[in-house]
Amino acid sequence: MNNLDLAIIGNCSYAALIDAQARVVWACLPHFDGDPAFCSLLEPAGDNADHGAFAIDLVDYARSEQEYVSNTALLVTRLYDDHGAAIEITDFAPRFGNFGRNYRPMQMIRRIVA
Repeated sequence: MNNLDLAIIGNCSYAALIDAQARVVWACLPHFDGDPAFCSLLEPAGDNADHGAFAIDLVDYARSEQEYVSNTALLVTRLYDDHGAAIEITDFAPRFGNFGRNYRPMQMIRRIVA
């Protein structure tokens, strides 16, 4: 890892850390105290940065932008290439009410739009 500028998504049962290039670099399953399924956060800089990460690679990657949608826990990352093309990745961990209870499933939703 080059830096610790990370975004977090979660639903009070599960959480994941996502870097500026939309790679999931840390996520413990099935709960916060579980074993890490994605743990490239622990890799020293210069080592294989994709080891233990959930990554979406863009050919000729140039830059990225990342933000939360206003007043939500939706994380939007835009990856741009050298030719001006871009993809948009929206990440979140669902949480919803049903039958008078709050449900916090152990899942991460990723929507990718080209």
